[in-house]
Amino acid sequence: MQSNPSGGILIDGSAYPSVTKILTSDPKRKTFYKAQAVKRKKQAFDGVGRAVGMHRGTSLHETFANYITTGECDCAPIYYSYWQNLLDVVSRIDIDPIWAERPLLPEHSKFTDGETSVIWSKKHKFLGKPDLIGLFGGVPAVCEIKTSTDLFTKNYDRRNFATYSQWMPYSHSAMQVASYAAAWNERTGDNINTGIVINVTPETAQLFIIDAPEMQSRFTNFRKLCRDFHKSAR
Repeated sequence: MQSNPSGGILIDGSAYPSVTKILTSDPKRKTFYKAQAVKRKKQAFDGVGRAVGMHRGTSLHETFANYITTGECDCAPIYYSYWQNLLDVVSRIDIDPIWAERPLLPEHSKFTDGETSVIWSKKHKFLGKPDLIGLFGGVPAVCEIKTSTDLFTKNYDRRNFATYSQWMPYSHSAMQVASYAAAWNERTGDNINTGIVINVTPETAQLFIIDAPEMQSRFTNFRKLCRDFHKSAR
């Protein structure tokens, strides 16, 4: 990998799209935004918009990466309720990390160039930056941490359209960990087939464990999005 002057990342001279960018091309997002329409208007009025969510996520991810690697944390007071809920979940799990926003072992230094760390798939032409990879209670897994003002749900009740706005973020998070696991396995020869999604809100934290069959299904869905993305870019 190589960082180019424009701030992008090249893999063998080619610019690969990020997992996040591919997921934003999902046609289902239109339905998601429709389900979120009323709530987004209220959040805009309350000052809780996309920029606020991005800053919150970045702050919590940096705090978590520091905590998981050094045992220390310095969380911005404004996000303290999120941090306490996240800490309540992760402190109960025996975690042996090999990646926390960046590789932690010398043999994985190839995934870092300067201040940038990513993993990638040459087979499917995408890249991404996992939150956490390691052993969770002895089980190898990829973990994605989300911060939100809403709960996630694994299931979408078609009789209750409002649940779509809770299912869609979970669905995309599951595709994220599945794609990161596939890229990691491709590049390292490891065999990670378990994913973990933690959704942190001001009131609580949810932990979802994604088993091998669901990981395979989610990656199948992601591969289709990835193929369609590359076709549309030609």
